[in-house]
Amino acid sequence: MRKNGWALIGTGRIADERVLPGINAHAGNKLVAVVSRDQQRANAFAGKFGAEHAYTRYDDMLRNPDVTVVAIHTPNAQHAGQAIAAARAGKHVFCDKPMATSVADAERIVRECEKAGVTLGINFHNRFMPCFIETRRIIESGGIGDVHLVQLEASPGARSGGRLATWRVDPASAGLGTTYSIGVHVYDILRYVLGSEITMVSAFFDTPRNVMEETNLSLFRFANAALGQLSVHEKSPFPHNDFVIYGSKGRIAGRGLTRSRAGGELQVMTTDGKTRTTEFPAINAHGACVAAFSDALLAGRDFVPSGIDGLRSVQVTDAMARSAWDGAHVRLAY
Repeated sequence: MRKNGWALIGTGRIADERVLPGINAHAGNKLVAVVSRDQQRANAFAGKFGAEHAYTRYDDMLRNPDVTVVAIHTPNAQHAGQAIAAARAGKHVFCDKPMATSVADAERIVRECEKAGVTLGINFHNRFMPCFIETRRIIESGGIGDVHLVQLEASPGARSGGRLATWRVDPASAGLGTTYSIGVHVYDILRYVLGSEITMVSAFFDTPRNVMEETNLSLFRFANAALGQLSVHEKSPFPHNDFVIYGSKGRIAGRGLTRSRAGGELQVMTTDGKTRTTEFPAINAHGACVAAFSDALLAGRDFVPSGIDGLRSVQVTDAMARSAWDGAHVRLAY
């Protein structure tokens, strides 16, 4: 049986708790290598997850012919260079979000992967949460009529003692703050469930230019005329993590469902007087995303969320930053 030969660069918490277990859980995968700047850490991860090789040099891993796909889970600013190097080495690319920290770099990644004929997938794992799959199904079926308004909050809650001093607080490494660490998932999920592109953005950050924001309040206009009102933050305790989608014939309310590590309930109310509520426990959405990407590679088919989805996300977040810093509505044209 042909298997995907995986290598992973970036041995952080998400890789440890979610991505590497997801790779190993799929019968069609083989973990060939892990890459870390620190040899002891690389050795530890290789031992824990059964990787055949532990590298400290990315280029050495790319020369391994047994590696057919690279998972990139490094600081945001490194994604573009690493994704392009993997594509040029003939490896498929599974990239964490954001795909890049500039629109130009995101376009380069898409272009280089297309040129190399490799598959580019983005770890927008929220798309694999059953609550959002069901929400999309209801909207597509016309169950709540034409959608005209979405309200959404996403937050991990305030960390005791404030943010940890990691690369995520460094603009040169992270690019943006909560917009990239939390927000990109829900911005993408709204494109997914509504089946519509974001065409205008107005955003407010709690910090000035080049200071990592912890709160992003934003308004969206979609191509289908729906409006969105979003709150993404990391400095307030006890977030609801709810979303509400209002349509001409009903309402969908997700209680506690905007973060993949927590479960909640989905309530659907329609103008014919019917109400139904469904519980959705938390799943390993990262693992589900890895499994879907693995299946696509083995079957030789396209994968969604694709590089274009990653590019759209970077275009939207770039527009949000320009809106917040310049105090302007920003239109998007694709």
